[in-house]
Amino acid sequence: MAWTFDIRTALFLGAFLSLLIGVLLLVVRRSVSGGLQPSLRWWIAGTLLYPVGFTLIALRGVIDDLWTAVVSNMAIAAAFACFAVALRVFNGGPQRRTRLGVLVVLVAATAAYFTFWIPDLSARTGWISALDAILLGSSARAIYRRGQALSAAMHVTGFLFVFSTVLMILRSGQHLILHTGISTVFTPTPMQVTAFGFGGLLPVIGTVGFLLMCTERSQQELASAARLDYLTGICNRRAIEDLASRAIAAARRHGMPLAMMIIDVDHFKRINDEHGHEAGDQALIETVRRIRDSLRAEDLVGRLGGEEFVAVMPNTDAQSALAAAGRTRQAFADAPMFVSGSQVRVTVSVGVAVLVAEDAQFSHLLRRADRAMYAAKAAGRNRVMLDGAET
Repeated sequence: MAWTFDIRTALFLGAFLSLLIGVLLLVVRRSVSGGLQPSLRWWIAGTLLYPVGFTLIALRGVIDDLWTAVVSNMAIAAAFACFAVALRVFNGGPQRRTRLGVLVVLVAATAAYFTFWIPDLSARTGWISALDAILLGSSARAIYRRGQALSAAMHVTGFLFVFSTVLMILRSGQHLILHTGISTVFTPTPMQVTAFGFGGLLPVIGTVGFLLMCTERSQQELASAARLDYLTGICNRRAIEDLASRAIAAARRHGMPLAMMIIDVDHFKRINDEHGHEAGDQALIETVRRIRDSLRAEDLVGRLGGEEFVAVMPNTDAQSALAAAGRTRQAFADAPMFVSGSQVRVTVSVGVAVLVAEDAQFSHLLRRADRAMYAAKAAGRNRVMLDGAET
């Protein structure tokens, strides 16, 4: 007995798989990190719209053509649009929701035109396939337009949408250029079998790829969080020690100078006591902004703890380091801070140390810069000290 591919059965099976995927995503969505929730919501919407379209197509000949030809294709197109928006939100690109929405409306209008005004199944299939190709291509472009190295998960998801786009282009060309007609949507031609067979798997494979992308992003966020100070967003002590150690090794390897300065906010406890801890947090955030504005882009800035910060300045000699430290001190002395609605005058004491042969590791250079900073405080605060010399 010859085996035949039943398209109606494939449609029901594809609808069931997509619905199952959508429901499972709804159940586990809270376990996904908050930053990924917006893109996940769009993806879930796509997986729930998809079975609506497939089920309605499978019911063609059973219920009215308005549902099986117009609403069905519109639901599938809307699902493709949701996938595209999800990937664009994930990558932080423009969502293009208006353009995608227009394409969905065009799909509905095309389906209605070639169903009720000029009944032509082949033309309807060809033009809707062309519009679907644009929608699917938008998802592929959302991944491959980033201009950077892509992970395996991104390639899996991207290839899925590239293949789907090509398939819809070929299907459109077959009907609009080659004029290959079909008697019903269930006619098991090679193209129909491929389109509906692969189409039923698209939400499943796509969701696997998308969830792998989410997992990779979550791992990156966790790794980043482990190296960043939660309040100021700069390197924490562990991260700055690692980066500074590499910078020191590079400076020794290439015979280049390197300097370090430690910046400590004077009388910081007074800000907390008089204005509250929220004001203190705002002051620390503003402190980081002023430090960064006083330094070069290549200089490394980290928080050692409390109100104490460190800056590592590659290719910087003593004179340049003192100039940078002076700019930093002046950035605080010249302008008060506004925290929690109050004006607060803040100054800093800065200790500077330049890498020498005796500094075997990061901690040795840090100790000398720290000692210089305490010398600045002992000398009256709001000043810069380099190895015991006041400036």
